Amino acid sequence: MITDVNLTHSTSRAMMSRPLKRGRACMNCRFLKIKCDGIKPICGPCRKHPKDDECEYSDGPARSRTKALEDTVQRLEARLHELEHPEDSTPSVTLYDPRSLPNTPYHQQPRVLSPSGSSPESQGYTPLSPFSPPSTTATTPPFGTHGHGSSPLGIFDSRVMTTPESSSSSLESDHNLCEVFLQTFRPHASEFGFFLNWSRFIQSTVHRSSALLNALYMWGAHLSSDRQREGYFKHKALQSVAADLTPQSFLHTLQAEVLLSHFFFRTGHFLEARAHTATAVALALGAGLHQIRSLNHPDAPVIEITEENDQEIHLRASADAIEEGERINGFWAVFMLQKNLSVALEHPARVCGVFEAGGMQIDTPWPLEMDDYKQGLLTSDIHGDSTVRNFLQQTATPGYHERPSITALNVKACILLHRAVYMHGQYRPNVPEREAQSWWTAFGVVDQLINSLRSELPDLAAQLQVQGRSPGSARTILLTHSLLNAATIKLHSIFYTDPTSRQNCLAAARDMFRFGGTNPQGLGYLNPMMGTLWMTACSVFIDELRRIRATAESAPGAWPLQIASESEREKEMLGSLHDGLDALSAFARESLLMRHQLTKVQESMGAGPT
Repeated sequence: MITDVNLTHSTSRAMMSRPLKRGRACMNCRFLKIKCDGIKPICGPCRKHPKDDECEYSDGPARSRTKALEDTVQRLEARLHELEHPEDSTPSVTLYDPRSLPNTPYHQQPRVLSPSGSSPESQGYTPLSPFSPPSTTATTPPFGTHGHGSSPLGIFDSRVMTTPESSSSSLESDHNLCEVFLQTFRPHASEFGFFLNWSRFIQSTVHRSSALLNALYMWGAHLSSDRQREGYFKHKALQSVAADLTPQSFLHTLQAEVLLSHFFFRTGHFLEARAHTATAVALALGAGLHQIRSLNHPDAPVIEITEENDQEIHLRASADAIEEGERINGFWAVFMLQKNLSVALEHPARVCGVFEAGGMQIDTPWPLEMDDYKQGLLTSDIHGDSTVRNFLQQTATPGYHERPSITALNVKACILLHRAVYMHGQYRPNVPEREAQSWWTAFGVVDQLINSLRSELPDLAAQLQVQGRSPGSARTILLTHSLLNAATIKLHSIFYTDPTSRQNCLAAARDMFRFGGTNPQGLGYLNPMMGTLWMTACSVFIDELRRIRATAESAPGAWPLQIASESEREKEMLGSLHDGLDALSAFARESLLMRHQLTKVQESMGAGPT
């Protein structure tokens, strides 16, 4: 017995000393391209460094799991060829849902019809979220095919993660369709965080990010209510957004992340919206976009180190004023996105984020309009020095002598709303006198800044009446007014029992739904943040209705004139509330987020005597 053991070990050593014959390596070693000793059942490398996959040999008595997977892949490839070239072979019997459309991707089948006979997509529901649990079925089959094969490797199979060129090219080569999607999105680009120079991007052919193109096509399909292609291009954008990140295509990748975040926010996928916002913030800060033209941090951060010669790589200098303007506007687009999402999704006590962290200093100058950069308004004397802090402390910005741009006013309104919400969350009625005094000082400063900025805004009613000439500008001014009105409400609602604060809240809420006698739907698609702002205004009317009715119930013996006055006031509040509901309802038809917000307002109405 001992002899047999010694013989076995000596034989093994002899086998290890001889060169391996072709095919003797286990599947793990072959995949990793490392030397294998061929010992069975577990080879030396697999015994020394255990793998998640078991040590297997392709020449074993039973078919290995890897071999089975390879056979399955070959079978699926054959099936795919059969589907793409039906004239070359006799098609096998294919089972399918007779209610499904011929060009519907498999991840949307089978369709479950509602009692009315319409599909979920026709009712506004979005396709399966890319963050949903992975399915074993291919999630990106080409348009025009009906293959229902499943991949044994799940979402990590390269055949699943990349659409076959022969099938995807047919859709992507449809230049007319893609051009329609681009033109559909372009009039509303600024509402969803597009900060690049549109003409330059369209004309560029070098370093143009496929992730950005797919994100633009996704938005165009979304605004066209083409849910099938929306899902297709969304998947393509998510696939390529990380792979496209290079120093040359940095701005395009940043733009794609911003567009994806706005998309997921609008469609109610808040976790994905937060994730892409966090990525955009990390990219912007990592590349130093918050310190453009900084007087305090002139050195550009290192963004990469080459492996060949250990050389540091920085974001290259801007080629001209337009490119520098894209970087400035790109930073502020990310800045606004992060603040708006925190206001909309976080509790007031938790709205502070990375831009409010200790040691964070934003020196980038305020943004201008794209035409302003082209006209040379970003002069050499404009520098950055604590831009946000100076604004909140009412300190003049160096180099800016003219009236601020509409984009800059929008950013400032966003800052004030975020500040008001933060102060709302930090307020405590019983605190030490020194802390209370500090809070009241900040309250006065923010209130004054809101009123001062409101006086700088163009007249909303006049702008809306001429919005046909510049609908994008009208939408931005509407958003800016709404941000300031919401800031007033958040700041003064703490003291709603005080008559002055209550009147400030009511005036701001009423102003939120004054559209200058025009139909807000004529403006087109609005920034997803508008629903949150309108909800804030509706809550004021609901609170006031409850206060009026509670007062009436507590004074049953009131004089007739007082009762009549309260009745008129109640009617007025109901009218204002219905104005808000009408605005939300008008946009809820095409926005899942606003539909949800409309439901929340209606639930709040039903929770009290309204």
